[in-house]
Amino acid sequence: MKLPSQSRSLHASQPSVYLDLWVWIRLANAAIGKAREAIDDQVLFAVREASKAGILFPLSSTHYVEMSRITDPRQRADVARVMVSISRCITLRSHRDLLRHQFLCAMHETFGRPAFRPAAPEPLGVGVSWAFSGQRISMQVHDPSGRSVDSSEIPGGPDLLRKINQFTEFMVLAGPKDEDIEELRRHGYRPEKIEEATQSRIAWEEILKGLLADDPISRSELRVAIQAREVHHEHRALLTKLLDEYRIDLLRVLGFDPGRPRSARPGMVAFIDRIPSVRLAVDLKFQLFRAARPWLVNSLHDIDALSMAVPYCHVVMPDGEMADLMARSKAGQRNGTVVLRRLAHLPDALAELAKTVKHDLPDWELAGPGEPFCTDIADLIPGARNQAAAPPTEP
Repeated sequence: MKLPSQSRSLHASQPSVYLDLWVWIRLANAAIGKAREAIDDQVLFAVREASKAGILFPLSSTHYVEMSRITDPRQRADVARVMVSISRCITLRSHRDLLRHQFLCAMHETFGRPAFRPAAPEPLGVGVSWAFSGQRISMQVHDPSGRSVDSSEIPGGPDLLRKINQFTEFMVLAGPKDEDIEELRRHGYRPEKIEEATQSRIAWEEILKGLLADDPISRSELRVAIQAREVHHEHRALLTKLLDEYRIDLLRVLGFDPGRPRSARPGMVAFIDRIPSVRLAVDLKFQLFRAARPWLVNSLHDIDALSMAVPYCHVVMPDGEMADLMARSKAGQRNGTVVLRRLAHLPDALAELAKTVKHDLPDWELAGPGEPFCTDIADLIPGARNQAAAPPTEP
């Protein structure tokens, strides 16, 4: 499978593949001997080999949110174990950071401010904190007085501290066991807040769906309406902040004429379409509204994830519906990204991508390349596994 030749200016420096959660679930089932289809074992092997060869399989903040919606703790743990062993918890940078750069580039191209094209941030890092805040945070060791202790001062040294951080990342992705929920709630654990925020966003889309049912509009007007609502509801704070920061009067630079109320529309539409992630989200929502599909949590999560993954990853494996919707808007071609439609196509895509692997990975010590990723607390306690397996001594 040949990769597209279009510009890849936003792609990560290392070849990267984004897998939707359904793919990770299929791989997890294959890993525990319960493959759904015969091809799944082959795909799991190909993905594992690609990871060893240097292809990256980043997770996103959406993965963490979707994992939290799986109600069975054992299933979450099974899926998380496969995800961290292959991805090594390498994650896509927070939406906020990546979108800020995209908005600034669009402002530079459209308005000439900032005067120079902003340097692209590194889209990949390690850990849940990188996915949600764009910051690298790792566990630290402190003595009883609260003093930070260097890893060389603790038994096991840096290797043990790395494993502690790895196990922590695994536990965050796997989520709490049922018996831990009550204690976590005493410390502020409120997973329902995320669900409430998601339902609020779905309600926002349902408003337009209801309006369209009563008063249909043309395709061109529908896309403009979706674009305007997307910027207003999802990105207004960021856009306002950047316009203030660079002292840009949006109506003036767009040539707004009070005598012609729509005079600034073409310029505004063109400006927003220069922001790859926003354009992709708008196009996907446009297709969903045209088809009058019901708005589901999964649809919103897919749009959140794909709008960031497609511009930054070389290969993306969404579900079938989203692959079809992106094909209609040519999102893959526009971003120079391979969008796969079938799981069976993944091994060939990985083989092609492997030709572009560079062997100068960033200094991601937490990821621990070349060693097993710690997913078992017994690995943190020297001798614990041997003691557990040893036969009881005679009294």
